[in-house]
Amino acid sequence: MDHCAISAGTFHKLADRYRDKYMDLTMYDGSYREFCDLLTQGRARVLDAACGPGNVSRYLMAQRPDLDLLGIDLAPRMVELARQAVPSARFLVHDCRHLADLQRRFDGIICAFGLPYLSPEELTAFVGAADHALDAGGVLYLSTMLGNSEDSGLQPCSTGDPVYINYHSEDDIIRSLERRGLLVVRQSRTTGPGAASKVTTDLIVIAKK
Repeated sequence: MDHCAISAGTFHKLADRYRDKYMDLTMYDGSYREFCDLLTQGRARVLDAACGPGNVSRYLMAQRPDLDLLGIDLAPRMVELARQAVPSARFLVHDCRHLADLQRRFDGIICAFGLPYLSPEELTAFVGAADHALDAGGVLYLSTMLGNSEDSGLQPCSTGDPVYINYHSEDDIIRSLERRGLLVVRQSRTTGPGAASKVTTDLIVIAKK
């Protein structure tokens, strides 16, 4: 069973509802701005992995219109909405578990809340692939909900449709970065948004190659 594909199917079905709920959420903007500030190159090449309806991409392009931004998501409707929201960027239906297939190099990679849909093994592989795709001095942004791995599993969202949530520990995420030799420059926790179905503790990590 491909748990990631199950979740992508639900997000495809509920993409418009997700956009309406989260598109204008501003509580993470400070961390996105920090990511932008670390991209010192002109026309920096950025990948928004698991881009959803384009909420993060829209913010990044508003801050840095010079970015060469590519967004990918496994849910086709999410990609359609992202293209509508951010016409100055490019978006593809693509699995973030297969970054190597893009055959591209980046100055920055951001994966905002895509990690809950990756297993521990897939998370480790994603960090490795991101490291490989980043040029020297590149920036990697990760955010996720924290929790106990034993609580991972299929969960119904507010409509009853299934998503498979993987809870990762802060230590495991940091170790996966350090094993690749990436330097953590930001590591912070925050309470999740009130719009979420339950209160969560969120982790934001920014690392440099």
